[in-house]
Amino acid sequence: MNAEADTLVGDSQAAVERERRRRWLSIASAVVVTLVGAAAVIGSRTYPYWTPLGPGPGFFPRWLGGILVVCGLLWLVQVLRATRTTPARHADGTQEAVAQAILVPEDEAPEYSLPTVLAIVVSLCVLAATLEVLGYQIAMFLFVLFHLLVLGRRRLLLSLVLALVCSVGVFVVFTRFLTVPLPASSIPFLRDMGF
Repeated sequence: MNAEADTLVGDSQAAVERERRRRWLSIASAVVVTLVGAAAVIGSRTYPYWTPLGPGPGFFPRWLGGILVVCGLLWLVQVLRATRTTPARHADGTQEAVAQAILVPEDEAPEYSLPTVLAIVVSLCVLAATLEVLGYQIAMFLFVLFHLLVLGRRRLLLSLVLALVCSVGVFVVFTRFLTVPLPASSIPFLRDMGF
């Protein structure tokens, strides 16, 4: 009986430690996102917001920075509100505080592993390198599809629809409605096809 109780206590302590690490990593990530957004907003103040031709060089950094700040703060609030501590009773009758995730169950929590982080960084570098070669639409489509299918493990149909919206949809909005040029392909036959 004591061996079972010791195993339960050891398992719950390991679960508490895992949850504590996950929580602090989420808090740190939310703070970094918020600070990057704030830096973009502050850094773009010296650029004109609007010009006679349309959006100026300060337009998109301010909006994107503001969106990052709002998303980072919402993420931070969610993380802070999502974890609470409740007593867990063990087989031997003892109680121990166990952190429980309210919004994200243990088996559905995102994995913050070094290979995942490296995959994100490498994919961003590949995106930056291929924007001028493949053009915005194809490069962004492949980037979003990779993140949804491989890293996010989402369904194929959902991934394809979201990748099309993020690539072709954004391209149409920027080039047609906002008259902001996005990178076109440097490969002649792709450029002739509109990419």
